[in-house]
Formats: sequence, C-alpha cells, structure tokens
Amino acid sequence: MLTLEAVEPHGNTRTSLAVIERYLGLSPGARLDQEDLLEAVARLRESGLFDAVDYFTRPGRTRGALVLVLEVEERGPDLRLGTGNSDLDGWYLIPAALSLDNLTGRGEQAAVQLMIGYRMAGLTAHYRRGAAPGDRTFWGAEIRAFASERVYFEDGVEYAHLVSRGGLSLHLGRRLGRGWSLSAAVQLETADADSTGTVWRDDDVSGVTQGDEVPFAELPEGIAAGVGERERTIWHTDLVLDTRSPERRAGSPAAGLWGRLRLGYTLQKEGDFPSGRCDLRAYRSLGSGVLGLHGRAAYVGAEAPFYDRLYLGGLYTVRGFPSQSLSAPSGDEWLCQGSAEYRAPLLGDAARPRLVGLLFVDAGRSGEPGGPSGRVAVGAGWGFRVRLGWLGYLGTDFAVPLSTSPVDESFHGHVSLGWSF
Repeated sequence: MLTLEAVEPHGNTRTSLAVIERYLGLSPGARLDQEDLLEAVARLRESGLFDAVDYFTRPGRTRGALVLVLEVEERGPDLRLGTGNSDLDGWYLIPAALSLDNLTGRGEQAAVQLMIGYRMAGLTAHYRRGAAPGDRTFWGAEIRAFASERVYFEDGVEYAHLVSRGGLSLHLGRRLGRGWSLSAAVQLETADADSTGTVWRDDDVSGVTQGDEVPFAELPEGIAAGVGERERTIWHTDLVLDTRSPERRAGSPAAGLWGRLRLGYTLQKEGDFPSGRCDLRAYRSLGSGVLGLHGRAAYVGAEAPFYDRLYLGGLYTVRGFPSQSLSAPSGDEWLCQGSAEYRAPLLGDAARPRLVGLLFVDAGRSGEPGGPSGRVAVGAGWGFRVRLGWLGYLGTDFAVPLSTSPVDESFHGHVSLGWSF
C-alpha cells in the first residue's frame, strides 16, 4: 500500500482542488493501491466535470508516498444525447440536452433537457449539488413541463386521456452511510386533464375507431371527476438503501439491493390525499447471468385523481397484458406486484454484452380498500436487450398471460428502453 501525498491538477481553470478531491474520493494521507487509484480516476472521468482527464504519478517526498498528477480540460456548455427514468413515465429518451455541468467550477450538475417517452413528451431544467462520492448532503431544484396520455381500458376498449403537468420541485437529502440516504422534497404543480378522451385502438365489437373523440358526457365517472386544472402542493420523504455492486453482469448489477420507502401527501382544494410506496430490488449472480427480484407495494388516497392512481398491467407491473388494462378506468388505491427475471449474456462481453436474453415471471393484484379486487394476475415470458451506443439497452419482451385477460390475446409484446427494474 502507498500513501497519497498530494493531488496536483493542471488545466483546471475553474474547478478547485477541493472539488476534484471530492469527485476522486481521495485526499492527501489516503492509503491506496493501484486498483484504488484506477477507480478514483475512473470516477472523475465519469463525473462529467471535464472533457478530458489524463494522469500519471511521481514519487513523493517520503518513502512509500506518491503524488497524483492530473491533466484536465475544463468542460463548457455542450449538447448531449441520453436516456432517463422516472417513477411516473418509466424510461424515456433525451434526444437533446444542453449540459451546463460544472459551469461555475463548484461541481454542480445542471442541464436543460427534452424528454420523449412512451406516450409522453416534455422539457425539464435541473440544478443539483452533492453528487460527489464523499458528499454527505445533496440538494437540487427542477422545473418541469410535460404532457402524457394516460391509458385506461373499459369493456375491452383501450382509451387515452391527455394530461398536462408542470411545476417546480426542491429536494434536500443526507447520505447516512452503509448505502442509506434520507431526503425530503416539495413540489408546486399545476395539472390539467383534458375534457375529452380518445379511442386508442379500433374495436369492431364496440364500433369505435382509433382517434375517435370521447366527449366529456361519455367519460367514465372516475375519469370525468379528474378533468380540469388543479393547483397542488406535493410533499414526499424518501428513505433509500443502495448496496448494488459496481460490478456488472449481463448489463445489470452483479449483486446487491436497491430499496426505497416513499411517503407523500398532496394538498389540493379538491381534497388532500396521502400516498406511499415501498419498492425493493435484489440482484444475485447465477451462472453466467444475473437473477433479479422485484417487489412493490403502493397506496394512494381516495381523493387522488385518476392520473395519480395505480394501474396494473404492462411492462412495469405484469407483462403479458396491455398497459394498465387490469385496473378500472379510474385506477386503484392499492397495488402489490412482484417479478423474477433471469438475464444472461448472449453476445459480447459478459459485463456489458451487446445482446442479453431474459426469462421472467410477473404477478400482481390491485384494488380499493373495502371494495372488490381482481384476481392475482400472472404473466410469464422471454425477451432480449440489444446495447445501442448512447441509447443503452433497447429490446422487446414477449409474455403469455397465465390468468384472465381483458383482451383476446395469446401473448402480448412490450418494447422496452432499458430494464423493467
């Protein structure tokens, strides 16, 4: 083992030595070996603080000491491409993003991004501090405006309803150690559900055609109740555990856990309501691949409009069924769901293969307190993921419904950007 005597950067016209040491995760006096040094430099490169990072070492003034010399090139504003993920919309594309990371030299993350996802599109701008490995406190702000088509089924017909949302959110958190973190957030939001819906797919039995308008008078009761503009204040607190290994296998963590308990409360003149969600994901190497397990339980209060309620069916709950097809049009108040998935490399490097195959089984149930709930829905199938440059993993899942389906299908296909969990 060697001792780090000093970090000596060159080319850092904006970024201070203190910020560089935070992102390296190293400071003078640290004991390290060659692997520690390589990992620290890799963290600095991946942070996005600089356009280029080169390094070499030279002996320190005492026996067993070394100096880490860094040659860096400051990053300016630039355009990027990428992908993102949110609880509300799953994975989405970022076809254009103006990155303003580290513009002041304080190590901040900032960007303006265009988002395009499954039946949604929007624009966000964010500013975040506290992303370095050694930072205990983190905080940030985000401005967000987007529109999405909320899907529901009635009598076997698939409908879509346009909902526009926008607002400002602030968050503050603290890393507690051993993978735990605690944070709180407040969001000021305006939500506006259109007064009419749309038929999403042709249905010969009902005599409707894709694109047909559903006037307000013909909307399901639970959908009609959520129509119009609402001003809301949303509070939530998150307790997160993340022990996922940085080692990858089949494009996934090779081991570890990720879990989150979120408790929230929404204030609105139409009626306040609480919400809660517990989400747990586990990964374990098995043979040449990874076994992933996912469990989720969620609850939302009775005053929640349809676009805040819970829906069962589709890529992120139970595959083998169309999206949100297993819930009433107005959604449910509680939901439980679990998945088991085995991912194996088929082509390329085992850690980040170009082609991944997967087998899975999903199960879930949802309903309302004191009301009727559907039977447990079960689907099983197979899929694949292809790694495509900046897009990451893109693929398709094919699943067979093993319980009653609201549509007459022997199987259902799902296109996926990234993983379902």
